[in-house]
Amino acid sequence: MNRKKIVFVLLFIIFSFIMFGFVRNYQSDSAKINISFQVKSDVADDYQLFYLTNSEEKWSEEKSVHIPYVKTLEWVNMEVELPKNATNVRLDFGTKATTLNMKNLVVSGNINVKMDLQNLAYDENQLETSSKNETSLSLITQGGDPYIAFSIKSVIDESLQGTSLIKNIINIFVSCLVGLLISFVCLTIKDVLHFIKMNYLGRSMVMNLARNDFKTKYASSYLGVTWGFIQPLMTIATYWFVFQVGLRSGNVSEMPFILWFLVAIVPWFFFSEAFSSATNVFSEYSYLVKKVVFKIELLPMVKITSAFFVHIFFLIFIFIIYSVYGYFPSIFNLQIIYYVFCSIVLVISISIFSSALVLFFKDLNQIIMIVLQMGFWFTPIGWSYTMLPSAWLFIFKLNPMFYIVEGFRDSFISHIAFYNHPYQTFYFWLFCFAALGAGIKTFGKLKPHFADVI
Repeated sequence: MNRKKIVFVLLFIIFSFIMFGFVRNYQSDSAKINISFQVKSDVADDYQLFYLTNSEEKWSEEKSVHIPYVKTLEWVNMEVELPKNATNVRLDFGTKATTLNMKNLVVSGNINVKMDLQNLAYDENQLETSSKNETSLSLITQGGDPYIAFSIKSVIDESLQGTSLIKNIINIFVSCLVGLLISFVCLTIKDVLHFIKMNYLGRSMVMNLARNDFKTKYASSYLGVTWGFIQPLMTIATYWFVFQVGLRSGNVSEMPFILWFLVAIVPWFFFSEAFSSATNVFSEYSYLVKKVVFKIELLPMVKITSAFFVHIFFLIFIFIIYSVYGYFPSIFNLQIIYYVFCSIVLVISISIFSSALVLFFKDLNQIIMIVLQMGFWFTPIGWSYTMLPSAWLFIFKLNPMFYIVEGFRDSFISHIAFYNHPYQTFYFWLFCFAALGAGIKTFGKLKPHFADVI
């Protein structure tokens, strides 16, 4: 085994071990806490669950959830999501006098913790316990405001800290996969730095070629470069009309739909245009590819820079529209500098690979067009990710554009700093560096054959 392979194996073992703890922390931080139980009564009523996040505060309507019970004499499962810092819970059993049974009180996090009802210490109000065992309670309510209240903090902690065999297997697999990617990034860092240096030294050439590319793209049309701005504007207007006027979509997150939609579709315009055009750059500039002295590694950046000219206009357009609606710039808006940089790095990372491969696999062009069409709808641009169940949300977050689109919304709407999403930030940059390293390696192997297939 040569030295490089030994280093790779050592890095893989070290990073996999470190990532296991990282993945465990992610699992605990991303887990949702739910409390569930089953109830049977002979009277339909409106139940209510209250929770406290501080044992010294008082019960309030703001921290409560109504749960209607309508199927009398049937066991009905009731489930409510709780914040992770909940300390106490109160179950209100309506306002009518009745005899009700409750069973299977479970708190779910990383694992399910079934609460022992026989030994559960709880406060009673306007009811009495007629019987109880480990899994069930029989209560007689007197009407008015019957409830039981109990502490839940230790149970939540147990559900978050616990684990299962299946989750341990998943954690090991994910840790090994992440460790493998980090090890690969470490071994390709020299090639990545050389690529960055080459693009930096050739920045003036890239800028000149990008300006010329932007002008010649619309040179034969009467309106010229104006078409570069008209098409995206018409697309925005069309979606606005369909969603807000046609489908009567209301405000989203207390924000007018057009503002909520605009900050998401603008980064998608740049990504879609830059990625598709950079993929075909070697075919378009075939006369430069065949020149021995020209550094063709600069060409994808030419197309990305050309698309960025239009992107600058739409970034300014966002600020104008928001100001018209009365939302003026804030300190959080400066984050778009970071997210724009993320967009550029993402496009560079994947276009280096796609631009080299498409010369040998022509169908890749059509595949990319389909992926971009589907990607628009699989990225939360015209819809909110909050409607997704947690299992699906995890899958959708694997899309790197999810990070950028939601980052723009965080900058203009939610006012959340990017460092408040440490796991998504880590995943995004790992994806970019791994894709860039793989792209540079692929580019280097295929480059000697470019002239033969163009």
